[in-house]
Amino acid sequence: MEQPIYTALKERLEKAEGTPVAFAELSEEELTALTQEQADELVSLFGYNTMILLPEREQQFFNWLQENDRLVWDDLWDAEDDKPYYVSMAHLASFLPGRRGFPICDLVNQENYCFTSDEITENDGSVYVENALDVIADKKQLAMEQAFAVEVWRGPIDQWRFAWMYNLPLEEVKKMVRWLITEGILSVPKQRPENEPPIEVMPPSNGIASNEQE
Repeated sequence: MEQPIYTALKERLEKAEGTPVAFAELSEEELTALTQEQADELVSLFGYNTMILLPEREQQFFNWLQENDRLVWDDLWDAEDDKPYYVSMAHLASFLPGRRGFPICDLVNQENYCFTSDEITENDGSVYVENALDVIADKKQLAMEQAFAVEVWRGPIDQWRFAWMYNLPLEEVKKMVRWLITEGILSVPKQRPENEPPIEVMPPSNGIASNEQE
């Protein structure tokens, strides 16, 4: 980020220091220009008490989730909240250019289906991913199941984000995920320990995903 813009953003956030909870909204210009190092610094300075509003593209995703899987949406957000779609500044890096966004990984009342590379099984899963990568190397089209396995290999992703990214019916994606688990390619995601740092997210693997930012 250009130093004057970063300095102005930092000064704006400093004004809320000392308050129990601060609410901030970063512009698309600020998010687009922010570097990883600057994001880390902002989190270290203001992450303890600052909530930030989801970027517009993330709000679109969660509006889609509200329409397509209301129980999961209700597990994440309070419909009566007067400040919806605010999350801890600890997630700031999730909104930098090319990142996948706020992960659905800490559900309480619904099953968590956010996968990391740890959920790729050592034998069947590793072989399955290797075969899928060979398909990519041969410049052929991946099956939906292969695409999901590759995305998991690249970085943490949940089944809802995948359905939205690739503009696929959510129920089909859920069936596909259950198949990958039944076949021993993926293991059931473990519940993350309380107070564990936010999952780091990665960008999509190619330009196929229809609902992701370039």
